[in-house]
Amino acid sequence: MPATSLQLLPRFLDALLCASPAVVYATDSQWWQGKLHYLGINVKSLCGIDRDWLRESPSRWLDLLTTDSREDVLARLSRACRDGESQVSLHYALRHHDGSLHHLQDDVVIHRDGEGVISELVGSLIDVTERQNLLQRFEKLSEQLPGTLYQCRMSPEGKLTFPLVSSGVLRLFGISPQAIIDNAETALSCVHPHDLDGLWRSVRRSATRLKVWRHEFRCLHPDGRELWVCGQASPEREPDGSTLWHGFCEDVTLRKQAQQALAESERRYRFIVEHVSDLIMLIDADGICRYASPSVGNVLGYVPEDLTARALVELLPPDDAPRIQRRIHESSRMGRNLQIELRVRHCQGHYLWLETSCSPYINPYNGLYEWVLAVARDVTDRKQREMKLHELSTTDSLTGALNRGAFLGCLKSSIEAAEGMPSRLSLMIFDIDHFKTINDTWGHAAGDLVLASLGEICRSTLRSHDIFGRIGGEEFALVLSGRSLSESAILAERLRKKFESVRVEFHGQWLNFTVSFGIAERYERETLDDLMHRADMGLYVAKREGRNRVHQALATEL
Repeated sequence: MPATSLQLLPRFLDALLCASPAVVYATDSQWWQGKLHYLGINVKSLCGIDRDWLRESPSRWLDLLTTDSREDVLARLSRACRDGESQVSLHYALRHHDGSLHHLQDDVVIHRDGEGVISELVGSLIDVTERQNLLQRFEKLSEQLPGTLYQCRMSPEGKLTFPLVSSGVLRLFGISPQAIIDNAETALSCVHPHDLDGLWRSVRRSATRLKVWRHEFRCLHPDGRELWVCGQASPEREPDGSTLWHGFCEDVTLRKQAQQALAESERRYRFIVEHVSDLIMLIDADGICRYASPSVGNVLGYVPEDLTARALVELLPPDDAPRIQRRIHESSRMGRNLQIELRVRHCQGHYLWLETSCSPYINPYNGLYEWVLAVARDVTDRKQREMKLHELSTTDSLTGALNRGAFLGCLKSSIEAAEGMPSRLSLMIFDIDHFKTINDTWGHAAGDLVLASLGEICRSTLRSHDIFGRIGGEEFALVLSGRSLSESAILAERLRKKFESVRVEFHGQWLNFTVSFGIAERYERETLDDLMHRADMGLYVAKREGRNRVHQALATEL
């Protein structure tokens, strides 16, 4: 290679690597305590540190780490090098040049020569401060749950890892979340040896079929206790073929003990059901309550005699009763246990959420079920927390709109519903004109006020069943079921005028903004992507023609 080309190579490499948000570096086997082979120039944009300053003394990088982070990360890297690992992901806190604390993820590839001696460490740095803040908020919310939230990933080769585990795992298993994240075997080692094979079979079955995983198994707590754990998780397939579950585990030891004790003698049965805090009922095939444990007073406010010989469907909400009756009947008819969460009316008139386990008794002579044993516990607080978590995970807190994922899911459902019946459906995509100028001129706080104002106007103007979503930074969308293109244009024009006339006060200044709209009415068999594209093209035309206007996108314009 010519000498000139060799001189240009470092600059070419810098330019190439700067196109990535990550900062790439390479050191000898001593990491930042040794020799620095290469460091991307974009390290300055990441943490405000000059590259030449670090080249003079690479150990300055370690000086910027917090004391706890430095000790932990050096120990983790040393262990990975000693154990022959080929790569390791490090997480640590680093002090930015402006004094702020940033959280970094450092993915290090460990290169060895033919004799296994480490020749070079190549790392990739990214700022994960925002993700760390979200994880801290997640931990605060998850601390309110009785069990533990987690993510579990299984590689195509069948190896399990846990990318995320909430702090509830310490209460449940007596193991720290970080210990499980570092080594999945830590969690698996707690499973009772007799239950481990069944657990693995259920996991592999869920991965193969991409069906919800639900399994109950025993765990051995470090303090010597044997626990029953109920786990449930929803799987999804990742691009590399791995399976990622999002799930929840809780201690169901008391419920399992109650169910097992009921199979014993009548004397023990009476003793347990009259002292357990869970509500226990015996229901015949006609849905009539034949027995209710004394705990019904603590759960529903009744005395057992109030429910005896009474049809329990009377306690269910009218809109839920047929579905719940059908599920219990179908599972009982097939001799299957059923785990169901349902609403039941308290004696004072309000509804509670009960987690109920239904176990049928099948007559061995005719194969018909005669009784259903129902064990229920009040999970109202948990359900309310779950619904709040769901709302937080699907809604943009600033504007009150659905986030992009939730909105696209609703749009897909609306299109599928429209296929089954003759119904009009229109899609409106709009965004704030010159929003970057607002941020650049007044700051992001002003931009947030503008976004919040837009969200408030939309929510106060739209019908309850109109679907409002935020699909980009300043880009929003509406799904208008039952509205034609012209009707949607009238609504868009009304919104446009409201946005144009509103004034947002920011530190004594009055800010105004305008919005451009693209509208498309779905035609028969049009896909979600095509409909989104047409509406987006309508928005593009509105922008091109001067902004602050509504453009109706017709199929003939494609």
